[in-house]
Amino acid sequence: MCFRRKVQSPWQHTRQKALEHSGLGRRELGQQPGGHDHDLLLAVPTSRRNEHEVLGVTSAQPQRRVTTEHVGHLRRPLREVRERSSAGLQLRLGRDLRWYPYARSDGDWEPSGPPPADPAQDIASLLDDRSTVGLGPKVNGMSHAAAEKAALIGQVRSFLAWVGDGRKLTQTGRIGLADARHLVESLGTGDTFDPKIGDRVFKTKSSEELAHLNRIVEWAKAARLVRVTGTRLVPVKKNAALADKPLDLVLALLAAYPRLGKSLFPRNTWRQSIVGDEFTDISQALLTALLRHPQACPLAKLSEIAYDMIAARYQLARLTDMQHDSLRRTITVDTRIAMAALHVLGVVALDLDQGTATLTDLGRYAIRRVRGMAQPGESVLQVRITLGEVTDPPVWRRVLVPAGYTLDRVHAVIQAAMGWQNSHLHEFMIDDRRYGPSHPDEEQQAGDETQFRLGDVVKAGDLIGYAYDFGDGWEHELAIEAAVEAETDAVYPACTGGEGACPPEDSGGAPGFADLKALLAGPPSPERDEIREWAGDYDPARFDLTAASAAVAAI
Repeated sequence: MCFRRKVQSPWQHTRQKALEHSGLGRRELGQQPGGHDHDLLLAVPTSRRNEHEVLGVTSAQPQRRVTTEHVGHLRRPLREVRERSSAGLQLRLGRDLRWYPYARSDGDWEPSGPPPADPAQDIASLLDDRSTVGLGPKVNGMSHAAAEKAALIGQVRSFLAWVGDGRKLTQTGRIGLADARHLVESLGTGDTFDPKIGDRVFKTKSSEELAHLNRIVEWAKAARLVRVTGTRLVPVKKNAALADKPLDLVLALLAAYPRLGKSLFPRNTWRQSIVGDEFTDISQALLTALLRHPQACPLAKLSEIAYDMIAARYQLARLTDMQHDSLRRTITVDTRIAMAALHVLGVVALDLDQGTATLTDLGRYAIRRVRGMAQPGESVLQVRITLGEVTDPPVWRRVLVPAGYTLDRVHAVIQAAMGWQNSHLHEFMIDDRRYGPSHPDEEQQAGDETQFRLGDVVKAGDLIGYAYDFGDGWEHELAIEAAVEAETDAVYPACTGGEGACPPEDSGGAPGFADLKALLAGPPSPERDEIREWAGDYDPARFDLTAASAAVAAI
């Protein structure tokens, strides 16, 4: 089925298999760096065959991850240690995300109580992973803890520890199968080597076939945590500190989320993913929809949003009913995959039984941070944008813009609210000073719009100018009507009102637009037919508030 688009480090994680351990009693590490008295000693293999190193877990490093095959009497891999003291600690074991309480008994660590019930919902059918981040308390004061609990954060941090100073790749730029086997086991991705279907065994020939591992790797690349240089996978040094900052790591991964179109969705000879092809825009629309729902958002609604965006960009009229049904099913599955990715990041609580996705408090905070949106209580400016010299009907929009937006983002809000295509130059005029895009090759006479925030150059009651398309000369007046506080469940920026359709691009400014409207309203003529062919079904009185608000919210 073919779719035609419309024009338009020392803590390396190796095989995670300890050949020996020194027990859980409190021991002295001797002359090791730092000379700490350690709560837990483990011997794990290094990257070299038959070599091991002893790792000490100290209370000064409460979130370091170490792994061993045997922990005391428990024959399960140790995944994580936290909350150590002289009296107790908690362990995560294997792929189980529950915290098991331990306490000292006769110098050894022993279980001090039953494990808690597992609150995570199994979404193995989508990404074969779990997340313990739920709706929880408000993110204020809890965001770091929530980020720390996200399943993907643990996997990415372990992956970065494995990368260390760099790892060799195959000639095709992929992780070798031996390394891939180690990562599948240590990260708990759930990928299967040499899958068996019926009586046939399909030999795994490349790590590219390990979908879940591949997604973690590609997500780390998209977030600029690692990069490929020749045939080596190396860390991006300027971002290395993110591994020790869970909340910042969530923000970096969320910012990279729209760039996962090629790696997140399954593709093969029989399956295409248009959601993946258009994910840069579809992902933003899905995040906006989630922001607009203070409670659970139906997955069916999210799928419909993705379908509508695809229908607006592709010629679907020629599809047979069977092809159309297949397309809708694929979009539904891909939308669930998109939500599952956010689930393991701790941004969304996904309930497949109820068919809903709900933003966690961490998610709502993170999306606002990544987009530069106003957090609850921060200043938002109410602005009326009026297109000059245009009447019958007048063309205006009312928008709510975070005061912290730089002028280049205000420009993007104006373009989206009005309906312009951002295909010409622009500038702001504020208190007799011009602001616009920076041009390094030219003498800068106007203020660089990326360096000035709206709330720093205007206040309620001010009038400022905005010019677009210096050829046609579209002049806009921006009236700063009020300053309000951002509400908890509101999405900013937002378009809250308006009137009249945006003139077509390159229609000759206000005089040319007036002539165009007169022709469209006049009697049939060859010239009118020619304008109709050029302008399509343009209606000067048409204004879609829902569409304008959706466009603005994506900025």
